[in-house]
Amino acid sequence: MVEQKWLAANPHIVFAPAPNYPPVEFFDESGAYRGITADFVDHITETLGIRFDVVQLANWDQVIKQTRQGKVHMWGAAAQTRDRQAYMNFTRPYIRLPAVIIVRREIKGELTMPQLVGKRVVVIENYATQRYVQENYPDLQLITVPDIETGLRMVSFGIADAIVATNASAIYYIEKNGLTNLRVAGESGYEWQLRFAASRAMPELISILQKGLDSISEEKKREIYRRWISLEAPAWKPSRELIVLMVALFSALLIAAILLWNRLLRRRVAHKTRELEDELVARGELERELRRLATTDELTGVKNRRHWLALAKGEFSRNLRYDGSLSMAMIDVDRFKRLNDTYGHAVGDRVLRGLTDIFRRELRVNDILGRIGGEEFVVVLPETNEEMAHAVLERLRIAVEQWHCKIDGGEVRASVSIGFSMVDEQVTSMEEILRRCDLAMYEAKGQGRNRVVNYRIIADRRPPAADRVSVLRSLR
Repeated sequence: MVEQKWLAANPHIVFAPAPNYPPVEFFDESGAYRGITADFVDHITETLGIRFDVVQLANWDQVIKQTRQGKVHMWGAAAQTRDRQAYMNFTRPYIRLPAVIIVRREIKGELTMPQLVGKRVVVIENYATQRYVQENYPDLQLITVPDIETGLRMVSFGIADAIVATNASAIYYIEKNGLTNLRVAGESGYEWQLRFAASRAMPELISILQKGLDSISEEKKREIYRRWISLEAPAWKPSRELIVLMVALFSALLIAAILLWNRLLRRRVAHKTRELEDELVARGELERELRRLATTDELTGVKNRRHWLALAKGEFSRNLRYDGSLSMAMIDVDRFKRLNDTYGHAVGDRVLRGLTDIFRRELRVNDILGRIGGEEFVVVLPETNEEMAHAVLERLRIAVEQWHCKIDGGEVRASVSIGFSMVDEQVTSMEEILRRCDLAMYEAKGQGRNRVVNYRIIADRRPPAADRVSVLRSLR
């Protein structure tokens, strides 16, 4: 009676499924909600007379955000985690699916999670497998993507080495997209225990959902699973009469196919050729976009740490080989933590993007700019001696000093401290030139910030008694 009154008082229960998680739950091409969980929901609504307002969001990350904002009241297939328990109640699990390791076929043998150390491993953002991998295997090099389809393509194209995902969903997309160069290489040790979840603001709803699940018989559950997950079919032996009928039918169809073949062949070949050309164009565009995402800093659009270091090493090796002029610099935004604490991270991000625009404008075409983390940037200055490097970097420093970022109620200004060094005969490694830039940049901060310091000017001084933990370690 209490629950019936609650349902009458709450006629609009907003239900946001995982939008792209077949065969568990997904929206088909017509926008219809389908999958294992959809069948469970249909049975619950028929049994208890509940109606849900089903909404289709872009991805699981949006489902999480709108739930936290109170716009979504329940989920259909979610793993229970400590973070989610803070704002959601969960039923008992009704689906159990293992998470597996998927790699390209060229990677041989069985794999375990510890064997993925040093490899680029994809996980789906805000899925329970992301937290499981981060907590149990913190040394893995993780790449987060919005959905499993994107992650599988990254592994297939060689942008990543492996993905940890649900076996059933992975097989669905591998077959759908023709990613025949992928295979399951081992178990991750994690099992998805999927449950219904309801907002903690609606404790009555989770009780209603659990009663709905409890009302479903084991036979009905098996029927639902069998509809979406392939099970071994029972052995079947046709009768002799049926065999004769099938042979006759096959012969008739074969003759008809031969008669039609010549007429249709050219049309089919032309159509298939167009499809393949379109697919090649689409794959090329997707691969270019994925490579851009894998080499670019998401916030500022400049080269990320790994890509910049690879390019810098190439310039360093070329300079050693041809005995040219090469300089490098480290740029640090002054008092950036104070700016974040005062105005918030959104303003901090705007400042970093604005400064990046200045760096691009003031640096030369062949200079290589990268962001190595937080408010620190690095730049390679090819064919540049000390005098030229100082001129370029001083021009950049002045441009930053004259710039401001408009915000509500005023403006924010910034400055940068820059340390640079030229590669000379005493520099034999990337680590050494970056160490010099690091020390020169901290000398600039020690002198009062907002200045450019050449390592050679401070080279004869005794270094500080306790060096900071250098960014060199994170660049290796």
